[in-house]
Amino acid sequence: MNNRHFLTRRNLRDLILVLSFGSAIFFDINDAAKCIAFGMLGTGCFIHYVSKGILIRNVVLCTEGIYCVVRHPYYLANFLIDWSFCLLSGNLFLLLSYPFLFYLVYGATIKSEEELLFTQHGDTFIRSVLMTPQVFPDINSSRNIKKLFEGFSASRVTRKEYSRITKFIAIGISLGFIHITTGNIILKLNRIRFSLIQGFDEFLLILLVLLLMVFYIAGSIVVRMSDQNRDVNQESRPS
Repeated sequence: MNNRHFLTRRNLRDLILVLSFGSAIFFDINDAAKCIAFGMLGTGCFIHYVSKGILIRNVVLCTEGIYCVVRHPYYLANFLIDWSFCLLSGNLFLLLSYPFLFYLVYGATIKSEEELLFTQHGDTFIRSVLMTPQVFPDINSSRNIKKLFEGFSASRVTRKEYSRITKFIAIGISLGFIHITTGNIILKLNRIRFSLIQGFDEFLLILLVLLLMVFYIAGSIVVRMSDQNRDVNQESRPS
């Protein structure tokens, strides 16, 4: 039976992008928030690039370079990139919700990956766990930033990864462009005295976000059940 969770890393980002672009039309953000968001986005893309240039998947346990700052820098990069989109959306509810969604989606993945790494590398992995934090750096591991590029080779970074980084930057610019071109639509409606909307704009938008999340999760559940039924039917067919 298929035991995959209905919310995965891929569709979490899809969900964040849908909600971020939808929210950016209605919510506005100040210049300071934009600078912080693009700083997070740039940092996330940089970590993504460096971690891919050091990683030798399924061959050795990576403990040098950025992997001596955190054990899962790629997931740290994903967190910063997706959270920057939430900040650029201007939607405070989405911004505060993302860390919980990140833990929900990535927690089980990280656990299963580390169980596999322990099986493959044993005591070497245990020493890494004791010395290096999982996803977010601490005070001690931050001192290893000077070793950031140890073991790095640009040849390990594929065209696919360059394409991903370019896409992330394009999404951030697009969100910023939405704020520039549309402004705060709800504020404009209030200025021309739409009394029904005035005073309820934030409540209505949060309600809209919640409804979108409910429909998205419900749709994911339906797809998951459909996949499970298909797997069961395939298993029941005579070979």
